[in-house]
Amino acid sequence: MSTQPEFELVQEREHSLRYLSHGADSDLIRWHYHREYELHLIRRTRGKAFIGDYIGPFRPETVFLCGPNLPHNWITTAQWHDDTRDQVINFSEDLMAQLGHLLPEMQALNPMLEASRYGLEFDATVSRELVPAFDRIEQATGMNRLLQFFEVLNRLAQSPYRVLSTRAYDRQADPVLEERINTVVNYIAEHYTGDVSLDEVAALVRLSPAFFSRYFRRATGHRFVDFVTRMRISKACERLELTRDPITNICFEVGFANVANFNRHFLKIKGMTPRQYRDSLALRAGVHRLPIKAGVKKV
Repeated sequence: MSTQPEFELVQEREHSLRYLSHGADSDLIRWHYHREYELHLIRRTRGKAFIGDYIGPFRPETVFLCGPNLPHNWITTAQWHDDTRDQVINFSEDLMAQLGHLLPEMQALNPMLEASRYGLEFDATVSRELVPAFDRIEQATGMNRLLQFFEVLNRLAQSPYRVLSTRAYDRQADPVLEERINTVVNYIAEHYTGDVSLDEVAALVRLSPAFFSRYFRRATGHRFVDFVTRMRISKACERLELTRDPITNICFEVGFANVANFNRHFLKIKGMTPRQYRDSLALRAGVHRLPIKAGVKKV
């Protein structure tokens, strides 16, 4: 079984959006990624959501937003229905960039779109509120469909959401980020298996430790020590996915001094133990297929 996500080419030349809906055993349900954003509403069933390195439960009437190149999959494990499970809207990064350049008001969506590179799950209340809006998008055509779509995006941009994955995938460098932060992140990526101290990294970029600590947190959203820990957990997830190495070995390979500390941080960040994470990977790949095949409806 391959743990690598499959590339999906979203071909939609005649319209600004691709809308489709499908059931819980569609061929579209697989571990995959594409260059487009994906706005995804789960209508029915419960199961496991796999978004980047996030694994967690999903429930009916929940809206997710996945950014470009972020692998994702939703696997039904309970409450089977032979009916529409997913309503999906794909839209391109170029479209949003061009609209943001032409229409300054569109820039209000940028924080949400940027965060979606890590995968977002929206608050249950707003998700339920938007169920009829997805149905209206399905029924609409032309300009009416676009208007309905932007109403949904505007509502979501003003709503609470939860960031899911600890890392983005194939993320383009933000031109406004300071070169110093890039230098530090690259240094951490090369040295995370050893002792990486704030003092040595601050000296690397010729800043005082106190100033660097504040600067780094503003730029990345994390304290320096937490960023290093999250990188180690992210690397551990990769090892759990790509190898069958013992978990104890992986613990030390990614820089933790003892297994208890590794398990504690993994559980805090991922919401499950390393063993549970590895055991869930077969499900993510869609090994447990459902017996009934539902059709795919593209409008």
